[in-house]
Amino acid sequence: MNNRSTSLPLRLERLQEAARTQFVSLQTAITIDGRTLRLHNAGIKGGRVRFGLFGRDLLITAMMLQDTEAMAAAIRFVCRTLGRRFDPRTGEEPGRGMHEYTDVNMRGRLTRYNAAEVSLLLLITAADYWRLSADESLLREERPHLIAAINYARRHLEDGLFIEDPRNCGADGYALRATYWKDSRLPDREDPAYPICYTLVQAQAIAALRAAAILASPLSILDQQEDLCALAETAVSHLFTDLWDEKIDYPLIARDRKGGIPGISSDALHMLAYLHPEDVPQRQLALIYAGSEQLETQYGFRTYGLGQPDCSPRDYHLGAIWPFEQAFIAYGSIVHSLPKALTVALRTINALEQLGFVELYYFQQDTGLMSGGTQEAEGCDVQLWSLATPAALLRLLTNGP
Repeated sequence: MNNRSTSLPLRLERLQEAARTQFVSLQTAITIDGRTLRLHNAGIKGGRVRFGLFGRDLLITAMMLQDTEAMAAAIRFVCRTLGRRFDPRTGEEPGRGMHEYTDVNMRGRLTRYNAAEVSLLLLITAADYWRLSADESLLREERPHLIAAINYARRHLEDGLFIEDPRNCGADGYALRATYWKDSRLPDREDPAYPICYTLVQAQAIAALRAAAILASPLSILDQQEDLCALAETAVSHLFTDLWDEKIDYPLIARDRKGGIPGISSDALHMLAYLHPEDVPQRQLALIYAGSEQLETQYGFRTYGLGQPDCSPRDYHLGAIWPFEQAFIAYGSIVHSLPKALTVALRTINALEQLGFVELYYFQQDTGLMSGGTQEAEGCDVQLWSLATPAALLRLLTNGP
């Protein structure tokens, strides 16, 4: 039977079964503070580990799977490696989640804590874990670390914006050129002119503050609950003002000391997964969808629209297509009633069937044709959060968000 004529849930069930067998290839174990944690490396290429343990990848994969065992392991790993001091070489700050467990030297610094949003994802995952498991024991065990993550989020809020600034750790820059998941570079910037606010991270901060408010009871900080909710609402109010590009009527990618960093980016669709329907004005929602049509391909949404500064269909973060991001876009599309965007995001199923659970893929449109083109896998042969994509999409189609 041709895959195209088979129902989407059945195709996703087949992909999910294939993914289960490949999770084994990424399994690893480490011992921290006397506890052995069973985790997964981020990716392999040519049968060898290319990317090891990443806080972001573990948390996002657990969120996608909605699996309490995976959540618990990721929460413990991030909590036990949470920043405790200020280190300008690694980017470490108290309460800041680890980016990369293995030290990688770039530009004279280490990438270890070069991620702004890991602590935010930790809080979101912890709230999901409590909702699904009703287990307070893990939260009580990691209470000091979770409170440190909440304090980290508070410390980075300035006038309603979640601000990233290497001066917080005593440095003037980071090893990486951007410190959210699209960490290779930003368009039209060699490095950000710090301080910077990433629009997607702003949305994640909103979700994290709300998660922290939910966690106030098991963490015994009920006296902070009302304030955490208020901080989240203030952050929402700045999302579509300070971080909106009036010239192209589309969210900015970021705003730094030089000003807005504009562009038609998948960040705008991706961030909807972290926002409530009432957070997004209908006019802005319609404009986000209209602008994102420039990102559509036969295999999902590109990370960045063609024809813009520094864009290439073969660029890692400024033109390629990432399977895991399609799952977040699909989630946001359902929550915010964007059925056409959901249809495009689900096209990643075609790519997964043809290419496997690769890190990312490129799509090159055939010259002069309205449809047709070539796709090509890139990066890791097997990527952790790509393996989680079929399960995430199947759950959305069968159970909803």
